Order: sequence, then C-alpha cells, then structure tokens
Amino acid sequence: MTRTDTWPAGAATAPAAVLGAGALLLPAALAPQPGPWTGVAVAGALAGWCLLVAAAGGTQARGPVALVRERLGPAWGRAATALYFGGFAAGQAAVALGAAEFALGDSGWRAYAAAAGMLAGAAAYAWCVPRGPSPAVRRLRTAAVLALAVAWRVLGGPLPGPGAGEPPGGPAGGWAALLVAVPLLFGWVGLEGAVPAAARRRALGGTLLGIALVAALYSVLLGQPPAAPAPPPVATAVLGLGSAALCWTYCRTNLQAAAARWTELTGRTRRGGLVAAGLTALGVLALGRAAGWDLPVLLIGPGAATAALFTLIAMAAVRRPRLQEHTDHDHDPADPDRVLEGTARSAG
Repeated sequence: MTRTDTWPAGAATAPAAVLGAGALLLPAALAPQPGPWTGVAVAGALAGWCLLVAAAGGTQARGPVALVRERLGPAWGRAATALYFGGFAAGQAAVALGAAEFALGDSGWRAYAAAAGMLAGAAAYAWCVPRGPSPAVRRLRTAAVLALAVAWRVLGGPLPGPGAGEPPGGPAGGWAALLVAVPLLFGWVGLEGAVPAAARRRALGGTLLGIALVAALYSVLLGQPPAAPAPPPVATAVLGLGSAALCWTYCRTNLQAAAARWTELTGRTRRGGLVAAGLTALGVLALGRAAGWDLPVLLIGPGAATAALFTLIAMAAVRRPRLQEHTDHDHDPADPDRVLEGTARSAG
C-alpha cells in the first residue's frame, strides 16, 4: 500500500496539487469576496466533480488528457491540451501583473511595464534552464507562499490594487458571485490531475478532505480582513518583494508547462513553445493595459479555461472508453514542468 492510500495522509494530495501563487494572487484580486459562501460552493462543486471522475478510474495514474482521449477521442484530447496551453499562457499575464503590483504597490502603467519585463525575464530563464525546480524546492516554495499569505492576512490583507474586492464590471447578486467563482478556479488548477480511482477509497477520502482544507484556507484568505493598524512600511516592502519573487518563479515554471503542451499540440520544439507562450502572455497583458483591465479581469481567462477543462473531463467521465492505450507523456503527475502545483501554482 502506498503512502497516498493511507488516510488521512492522503489529505495532503489535493493541497500539494493546487496550492501555489493563487494563495497570494486571489486574495489580492478578489478579497473580500461578496459573500462567505462563494468559495464553499466552488469547493462543493469540485468535490462532486472529483467523485464523478474517481468513478471513471481517476486521473492520478494516467492524467486528465489520457482520460479525455480514451473516452471522447483524439480530437477532444487535443482540445484538452489546447485548453492547458491557452490557460497556462494567458494566466501568466495575471501572475506577472500580480508580481509587479506586489513589488511596486500600485496597479498603474508602471505595473504593466514591470510585468512585461518579468514575463520576458521568466521566459529567458526558462529558455536557458530547461528543467523545473526539484520536488524539495517546490515544497519549500509552497510553504513560503502559505507563510506570506498568512502574514498578509495577519497584517490586514494583501496588497490590493484599485477596485480589489469588487467583481469585474461591478454587477450585483448572482452575476457577482459568478464573476468571483470563475477567477477563483485559478486557485484550483492541478486538482484535475490528482483524482485517485474510486477503488482507492482511503486515498479518495483523503483527497476530499484535502479539498475541504483548501476551501477553508481560501475562505479565510478571501474573507474580510481583520481590523488592524497599517503595517510598517518596511514590513509591507519585504512582504511585497517576497510575494513578487515567488510569483515570478511560478511564472517561469508555468511557461515551461505551457511550452510542453505546445510541443504536444504541434510537435515543435520546447523553445518554440516558450516563444509562443511568452508572446501569448505578453499579448494578453498588452490587451489588458489597452482595455484598462486589472488583475481580477485578467484572472477570468485562465479561470474560464480551467472551468472548460473540468467540464471536458466530466464529459469524458460519463462516457465509456473508446481507446485502450495511452502514452507516457499523458501522465501529467510525472511531468517535471507541470504547473499543477497550484495555480496558481494556478497561476493560478
């Protein structure tokens, strides 16, 4: 019996898969959310989705793209890979802008210029250093992200840009909750590749517990910050620079993941994929600047791609397998450059 088959040790599976830069970006972009139940509703829907996918054999052993291809056909498998590429690439515009806002403390034109420089630097680093961080470094990075997120919370909340805490466009009621729920999915990227088979009951129970733990964390981070005096400028600067540096490392990792998806789609080289992903992210960032979009709006794109991917996997889960074989590169958990470390790790 493997370690992930024990319970509640398996509860670490979901948090390890999804927690990442989203723990910093989502509170900065969305907190306080318009109502305490939005995050709970998203987590509940994902728990139900997880049970559906587990009944189809899960994705932990073979990867979500393989599941889609086996049950819906090769064209749909390519569609899933395209959603990965588009979501990863577009999401890096949000990650880079969030990093720039943390570093500079504002969301004006300087933040967009700094974000473009960060994107270029992340792409150049990924070009020169093809391998991603080791598992030990990833664990340390996740711990650092959580420590910074908690520190921002204790000091009264993260560094928000103008309009943070308000849904994009300002609608009220159900539309407001929806426009928070979609970007919130940026924080759950990675769950789609971490669902065990229903036969592994202890592992599945641990994964569901992990979803509940992540939901509780986001409920705290996205809630109304406690009343607190303004933090010292030095503390704000240190937290801001640390948050920016960590977001940049996730941007670099996610560009590598996008490049891998590009190679799967086109058969071109990894470096060509880096160029395509970097140009896509820069294009989204330029469009955001021209349209006056801030971080909450930029998060809608990768959030929508995540929602579409989860929907596609659910469609596959209710169908019988069409193909009986899949290749090793479909196994996402073995991908050393996979972004499924959390949005967000997601991201988003």
